[in-house]
Amino acid sequence: MKPGERFITALKGGIPDRVPIFEFLFSPKLQDKYIGKKTVLYDGGVIVELANKLGIDGVPVFTGGYCGFEFFETAGDTFTDDWGVTYIKKGWPVMVQIDNPIKSRRDWKRYKMPDYREPWRMKQIKDAIAANKNDIAIVPCFLGPVTMLYWYFMDITTFSYFLIEEPELITEICDAYTEWTIKLAGEVARIKGIDALLLADDWGASDSLLISPMHLKKYFIGPFGKIVKALKDLGFPVIMHNDGKLWDVLDDLVDTGIDGYHPVEKAATMDLGIIKKKYSDRLCPIGNVNNKTVMVSGTPDEVIEEALECLRIGAPGGRYIIATDHSLHDDIPGENVTAYIEAVKKYGNYPIRIPG
Repeated sequence: MKPGERFITALKGGIPDRVPIFEFLFSPKLQDKYIGKKTVLYDGGVIVELANKLGIDGVPVFTGGYCGFEFFETAGDTFTDDWGVTYIKKGWPVMVQIDNPIKSRRDWKRYKMPDYREPWRMKQIKDAIAANKNDIAIVPCFLGPVTMLYWYFMDITTFSYFLIEEPELITEICDAYTEWTIKLAGEVARIKGIDALLLADDWGASDSLLISPMHLKKYFIGPFGKIVKALKDLGFPVIMHNDGKLWDVLDDLVDTGIDGYHPVEKAATMDLGIIKKKYSDRLCPIGNVNNKTVMVSGTPDEVIEEALECLRIGAPGGRYIIATDHSLHDDIPGENVTAYIEAVKKYGNYPIRIPG
């Protein structure tokens, strides 16, 4: 199978020739080591070039306006994107916000949503497709409504205040953003060479949800599900990226119709075996290789055993895509990246026969 075919087969519940590998490649160090170049920020074409070199089967690519990338080259140490979010030029692959556009209802009344039809929003996707020599899966990413509200439209303090004191404002903004995202997805879907779509919405920390289950279910599961349905209606399988401990709302999220769940964060108690068993006929888990401890400080042999453990649990019966439980980042030694990927290629073939 070609990498993209392998990826989509697993995502849709089938059994491919081998367990596919999916990664957010958040590492200029890996770029330099494997393809001899570094980018200032996440770059669709370079990310696909790196994925091809590493032997990864699918990669996420950001739609324009995801994190303000397109405005980075402006003069000075800060810049403001078309959402009205101001960033300081520090960090990789995204910047650090230092100001948000909505601090009051008056701000929202004056606010104008950006133009979803801007051609530059498709640049990273088109660059990724142009660089896709090995037919890996290209997965454009959209931000979900929770993250967009508490991280971009407003800061977490303002968001928390409105959630309690003016929840109708939260609903208004959430509805507007939901409709905007659905329209943008319609534009993205016209591009040939896309394999799946990803909706990233971080709801959890390692020990709890960031927002109460009650508030998530009351204000956000519905809009999230509306976006999922719209993306699926465009003809693509949909992956949810959602860090953290999600047990209290995972049933609700699976009920929205997502096809894949990434990254099944091990440090947040997300147990791959439980998820695989409970949702075996509905959901493709993606991830669970510990990228905070084993990938960072373990030996290559320990990394191999970590990958094999995930394969033992996730691979039987298909419907599993292996990944680290967030990303490949600069703190991970190159030899551990190689050990992880080579272990999957050696032991992840169907029928699964893993030693030990």
